[in-house]
Amino acid sequence: MHYPINQPKVEFLSITLAKEDPGSDFLEGKPVLDEFGQWRHADWPRKIQSQEQLDRELAEEAARFGPGDFGYCDLGGYTAMEREGTGFFRVEQVDGKWWFIDPHGHPFISTGSNGIGFWRQRETGPDAAEREARIKSRLIDWGLNTGAEEFDMPYISFVRLPRDEANFLGMPDVYGEEFAALVDQVASETCAPRKEDTRLIGYFFGNEPPWFNRESELADLILGGPDTATRQRLQAWLAENDTPERRKDFMMDTFRHYLALFDAAIRSHDPNHITLGIRFGGTDRMSDEMLATGSVFDVCSINVYEYEPTRQVERAYRLTGRPILIGEFHFGVPANGLGAGLVQARDPVERGKAFRYYIEQAAAFPGFVGAHWFTWRDEPVLGRGDGENYNIGFVDISDRPYPEMVRAAKATHRSLFNVHAGTEPPFDQRPLASDAGTPSSPWIDRTLVP
Repeated sequence: MHYPINQPKVEFLSITLAKEDPGSDFLEGKPVLDEFGQWRHADWPRKIQSQEQLDRELAEEAARFGPGDFGYCDLGGYTAMEREGTGFFRVEQVDGKWWFIDPHGHPFISTGSNGIGFWRQRETGPDAAEREARIKSRLIDWGLNTGAEEFDMPYISFVRLPRDEANFLGMPDVYGEEFAALVDQVASETCAPRKEDTRLIGYFFGNEPPWFNRESELADLILGGPDTATRQRLQAWLAENDTPERRKDFMMDTFRHYLALFDAAIRSHDPNHITLGIRFGGTDRMSDEMLATGSVFDVCSINVYEYEPTRQVERAYRLTGRPILIGEFHFGVPANGLGAGLVQARDPVERGKAFRYYIEQAAAFPGFVGAHWFTWRDEPVLGRGDGENYNIGFVDISDRPYPEMVRAAKATHRSLFNVHAGTEPPFDQRPLASDAGTPSSPWIDRTLVP
């Protein structure tokens, strides 16, 4: 824990000594994974048993691929409506409804999945090329119109600072000249080469800063850190009066400066594309003042892990006045040797319902312009870097799609234009979270189920 809160203590109980190793139910029987990356010590109906089975199922899937019947043009916009085409993606409010407008002038709702590039970057050779082609075919077949840059389809780019950039709780030396130069450099390197790319929707430049509601702690970290321009400003500010409210005010002003630096740098190096800003996380725990900073962007992006996102989308829209893009959401199932994720569905069928209910309920709101699933592929059984191992993929660890998710995606994408336009009601079957047979409750949205 890099920044433990409230000086926590760890207590160890029931310690015993033994002359012989009693063993471990979890660790014995290594290896714990099979050749396909699946949990070896359990079985389930869809578990891959052989390479021949995997090859056969992938071939059968490929034979079913097609362009779909979603009413899309070649860029994923809806041909049912025509607006002015400027050659680049933009946003426009039409009859009270916000839309992305694609370069042709067609209304566009961005749907896609995070993590596609993550898996592609870690694989090379002919198998990787085959998998990349399969991913693109799936996106087209399922109606997901936002993919990776290499797929010759609409995509979103990320302006990222170097990982070794010194910061506290995600807050760097915002007032330092070196930081301003660094922001300009990364914006130049990321945005300038893409400024004429008609497939690019826009740019993110941050995700879920962790210091919300920890402003006083953040101030202590900065004050106890190296001598920086930000530290000097904070010391001068608190010299007049050091209170929790003044610490919060300083951090909010610093954050606004941070956003302004990035926004200006991106627009300077690429005036043609949309700024999507920071994907705000945990919006229920975020102050109105914090969320309102999203008004500086063309689109305000939020991550909403709930069964129904409408309340959070409405709040963000009310505070920013900007169209709202949902940057992350998912529903997991405790199966296949994996955890259920942040929001649980009872089984794969209910997860498909949850996908439809979530997106279509959000799409009925006038300020909604898109939603991206997290994540493309189930997380590793033994966990990613932070140990997270959720069953939250469109495809499983062996690269096979969950059929219930595919059917749900196709059904939603056939209806999405009409739902957002207000000519068709959204899908209204709330998913079940457990075998109790009751609809899921928003009070258990972030409950982790073992």
